[in-house]
Amino acid sequence: MKFAVLTSSPSSFALIATALASEHIECVRFDDALALLRARRGETFQMLMIDALQFHTAGQLVLSWRQCNADMRWPTMVFGQFTEREDMLRVFDAGVDDMLVGHFSADELRARVLRLLRHAGQTLPAVSMNVTVGPYRLCRLTHTLKLHGVPIRLTAREFATAWLLFSSPGTFLSRQQIASAVWGTDASVVGRSIEQHIYRLRKKLRCGEETGVEIKTIYARGYQLTIHHNDPALEPHATHTDLAGHPVIAQRDTQPGQAAPAQTWILPAHVEWMNATHLVSAGSGAHLAALVT
Repeated sequence: MKFAVLTSSPSSFALIATALASEHIECVRFDDALALLRARRGETFQMLMIDALQFHTAGQLVLSWRQCNADMRWPTMVFGQFTEREDMLRVFDAGVDDMLVGHFSADELRARVLRLLRHAGQTLPAVSMNVTVGPYRLCRLTHTLKLHGVPIRLTAREFATAWLLFSSPGTFLSRQQIASAVWGTDASVVGRSIEQHIYRLRKKLRCGEETGVEIKTIYARGYQLTIHHNDPALEPHATHTDLAGHPVIAQRDTQPGQAAPAQTWILPAHVEWMNATHLVSAGSGAHLAALVT
């Protein structure tokens, strides 16, 4: 049995490897997400363990890839000390099965690992998430995209690329972010493929004035999904969607002198908004408001 351990700390890895050796478990250390994603092509792992110090960066990238690829639905545990309390609160929303916070003993680690392995025979639940942007509706559970209620046939990578863009409207996504999340490799390797996928998406989804949604190229460094509101008075004030199973309202607020209405994602107060790879930042065209439901 072999575990993948994502950590840059030799001492943390040594503790885990030593503790699990008695259970005949081999641990393989990876310093970064790309090394792990490359290794999975030729190796099979029974569990993924992520250092809490890397959860916010490399960890979320791996989890994003895991959600989009059925062959990576390994039981997942986060261990160690978080630098930000908010990261700890996001762990389970990201699809992690268990976590060991702070310092832990070898006995506790083994007990938690064995508990997860007992459930490994069960199918891990898919992360059910739906996003509605303008006339588009995307379902991550079924990997389907509909325009005005009509399904549009997309390849797996086309849908994964569309999901990244539509789940974070107004947010700049670099070519490297897309390459890592969709292809699991460096942008220099798949740069041409990214351009081709974006070109096909624009044509298939009929992006532009017809739909009011556009995929813009930003300085040849990445892409951004832009929503145009030609006549806000004729459009609904808010649309309903859900993220990670939480009800969300996408609301537009027009301010005096504003060229286009700003968009606010209104979430329940206890929910932290996170997409597959990163947080949507304020001022990017989609700012956040956490309200009590």
